[in-house]
Amino acid sequence: MNKKNIAVMVFNFFVIITSVSLIVYFCVSKNGLFELLSSDISLNVIWLLLAIGCQIGTMLIDSFLTFLFIRQHYPQFTLSDGIKSSFIGSFYSAVTPASSGGQPMQLVFLAKKNVEVGFSTSCMTQKFVIFQLISTMISVVALIIRHEFFFSTVKIPLLWLCVVVGFTAQVVVTSGVIVISFSRKLSDFLIRIFRKLLKKLSFIKNPEQKIEDLSQQVEMFHNANRSLLKNPRLLGISCVLIFIQILGIFLVPYCIYRSFSLENTTVVDMICSQSFVSIASSMIPLPGATGASELAFSVFFELFFGKRFLKSGLLLWRTITYYGVIILCFPFSLLTSRRKK
Repeated sequence: MNKKNIAVMVFNFFVIITSVSLIVYFCVSKNGLFELLSSDISLNVIWLLLAIGCQIGTMLIDSFLTFLFIRQHYPQFTLSDGIKSSFIGSFYSAVTPASSGGQPMQLVFLAKKNVEVGFSTSCMTQKFVIFQLISTMISVVALIIRHEFFFSTVKIPLLWLCVVVGFTAQVVVTSGVIVISFSRKLSDFLIRIFRKLLKKLSFIKNPEQKIEDLSQQVEMFHNANRSLLKNPRLLGISCVLIFIQILGIFLVPYCIYRSFSLENTTVVDMICSQSFVSIASSMIPLPGATGASELAFSVFFELFFGKRFLKSGLLLWRTITYYGVIILCFPFSLLTSRRKK
């Protein structure tokens, strides 16, 4: 076993141990889930089902969007294929650092459905750009309308530093993808650099052929991006559905909050809090931002749940939005188990 495999095993072991330890802690510690369930407090099942429905609904919206994008040029692509692709992406995003494995494995599945890599890459990138733009706008609105409240109540400089860095990275990444997606000159410049790099690597066979293949895929990539701008109906539908998708993600904590029969805060404050949690944990290169997500949730949502319900609320939130997603989507990951090299 080489050093790389050993490092991967150690990393995965660390993540698993951390995740299990956190689950056990939030179950058995003081004011944990077990203590809450043994008390006279009963969960409102309807609100809990709404929380689960929000999470599944966001995944189905993503499935439908994948179906709409791919269906433009591949009529044989079905809604069932869109669901499979989306759930494969959700699983690998959850189990890989910084969600880095989601889109590549979706491309593998789409390639098995005879969808060109350049086209499928552009479709995934288009969805990503729209998602990032709308998510960034929601974050900006959250900062504008509720910054005084959160700045006065959350006084942890390191956490706010994570929020600022995460927000900045979100803006930079989105801007960079937009420029690369629609700037042919920049793409050609990057291909030229890549050509020089390949020529210097003597172990690469047929570098010119690889560059030619890459150029063809980039050409298809830009054509697909231009076609999106020429299809305002698809662009408009995508923006509306992704906005609903993001709201669904941000509404899960509110539904959990209401499941404890709590109602002393507004849905707007809860959405703003979840927006900050997402930004603060986005820069942590661990699967599911393990540890950072729990910490950010604890700080921002203790304002609403209080110490009595915080740990139980956090555990339910992570179970619905992370652990439950892994369990639900794992069977779909098997569709890529026999992928070509």
